[in-house]
Amino acid sequence: MLKLIDRYLISSFLLPLFYCLLAFFILFVAYDMSDQLKDFFTKQIPPKMIVRYYLYYIPIIFNLTAPFASLLAMLYCLGNMSRNNEIIAMRASGIALSRIVRPYLLIGLVMYGIMLILADTLVPRAHRLAAEILPRPTTVHATILAQNKSDLLSFYTAQGDRQWIVGHVDPTSNVCFNVVVIEYSHGRAQYKRQRLEAARAEFIPGRGWLFYDVDRLRYFPDGSQGAKVHVPRHYVSATRYQETPQDIVAAQHTQPSMMTLREILATLRHTRPDSDNYRKMRMEFHNRTATPAACIVFVLLAAPFGIFHTRAGMVKGVITSILLCLFYYFLGAWFINLGSQGYLAPLLAAWLPSIVFAGIGCYLLYRMR
Repeated sequence: MLKLIDRYLISSFLLPLFYCLLAFFILFVAYDMSDQLKDFFTKQIPPKMIVRYYLYYIPIIFNLTAPFASLLAMLYCLGNMSRNNEIIAMRASGIALSRIVRPYLLIGLVMYGIMLILADTLVPRAHRLAAEILPRPTTVHATILAQNKSDLLSFYTAQGDRQWIVGHVDPTSNVCFNVVVIEYSHGRAQYKRQRLEAARAEFIPGRGWLFYDVDRLRYFPDGSQGAKVHVPRHYVSATRYQETPQDIVAAQHTQPSMMTLREILATLRHTRPDSDNYRKMRMEFHNRTATPAACIVFVLLAAPFGIFHTRAGMVKGVITSILLCLFYYFLGAWFINLGSQGYLAPLLAAWLPSIVFAGIGCYLLYRMR
């Protein structure tokens, strides 16, 4: 059960946090509307759909602005208590600085959980729905269209060491057209084992794949190849080819902002480990779990800079903490780029900025005790 001091500290923090989040949302809508208003009129989007468009953006804006809103709310809350000598009174009565900061860390932990859940549920769905109302000139529109129409889809399953190249997929009838399946050997020194080309392939649930008008070509470890064999039909059981037409189509939706964590993991299972897309998807997965930790980091950074007893000290602390947080974002973006290019392990690239700046915040708090 929360004590009286905890309830007071939390209530004094939640109101400015709400105002900061509301201000960020209003600023975002005002800026985005000034940029998108022409497109709204050109595409004749009704006002009701415009309202829905910005409602979809609520979880997106929350995830983008919650850490910085926590920082500003924390600075305001602690600065206000410092001006009223409440911090001095608490510490004079024997309450440690870490005890004062503890409720804010609890809120930061709760916000981390909320942001993580939103990032895995509402945010990807919101991106998809917003893109359906007003497609932007990016790969987002192509991703939406890829759900219904595919052209030269490339699909790799790491479990079976197979690559599929498909001209067109009809997921409703489980039929693929202009299919090429290349099987590789297992192990590090991979080489082609077999190439299968078919005019059409039908997936039969529970049984496997049935290929029609098939050309089969076998390869040998020395790089040579055998004679091409043509057969009217070729059956492969589901125990050998576990992938389905739905898997092939789903693997093409590689716009990370539109994918849940489960979809990212599924894409990783069907992507070559040595490909650029594999590294980028791993980086996206770890970055999405690490980004919400900024709420906790910013609380630790704001606490020592928000507690000042003079006006000049308060202004200096606010400016210093904001600059540190901006540097945190810059460092995080740089590490993400390094992780996407393979220079850093994605797990390390995602979490290292949070660990470093959380350590700085803890050290500054320790110096103030």
